[in-house]
Amino acid sequence: MLGKFSYSPILIVHFGKLQRETFGLLDSNSRKIRRTEPEKGARRGMLGSQGQGNSSTPCAACKLLRRRCAQECPFSPYFSPHEPQKFACVHKIFGASNVSKMLMEVPEAQRADAASSLVYEANARIRDPVYGCMGAISALQQQAQSLQAELDAVRQEIMRYRCHENAVAAVMVAGYQQHNNDRSTMSGQLSSQNSGSPDYCNSVASPSRVATPEAKERYWASIN
Repeated sequence: MLGKFSYSPILIVHFGKLQRETFGLLDSNSRKIRRTEPEKGARRGMLGSQGQGNSSTPCAACKLLRRRCAQECPFSPYFSPHEPQKFACVHKIFGASNVSKMLMEVPEAQRADAASSLVYEANARIRDPVYGCMGAISALQQQAQSLQAELDAVRQEIMRYRCHENAVAAVMVAGYQQHNNDRSTMSGQLSSQNSGSPDYCNSVASPSRVATPEAKERYWASIN
């Protein structure tokens, strides 16, 4: 008898075994928990380094849709959480499901450009609900046409000036050549006149030659 209650030896033995087994299971479980906690921490670190944007801060799409941003979120690479207004405009015009489908249909190398195009088109549609981006495209086309016409007019003016300069240069060259030809012709005529009249040159003698005595005698002899 132990106090008010009596325990059989067999029951006490079984109770001791059960107590030891229970404490052993608790001890083994605590060891497993201690061992798995660092592994989970390391795994969280790896996931955080790989998808830090998804684990720490959700993207603009998931924040607007109030859902958990998974690592394979299709919006996370293209809609930053620091620019929520971009996805807000896109979601208002196209809807999240349509945007996701359009991004998945585009090759991965072109998805960033596709997202930028969707943002631009959504903003244009908000500014101009009737024409959207077609209004901006039409204005740019008209501006390009006017600039092309202005460029053609400037090119024609440049060609006109070039033709005028070429004509003036040709006239100047022709006048210079004509002047040289006239000078050569005049010099040739003068040289031919001087070389073609030797008698005339000899007849125009100097006064000293005419006044010689022999010439006077010949002159008077011819007269008598």
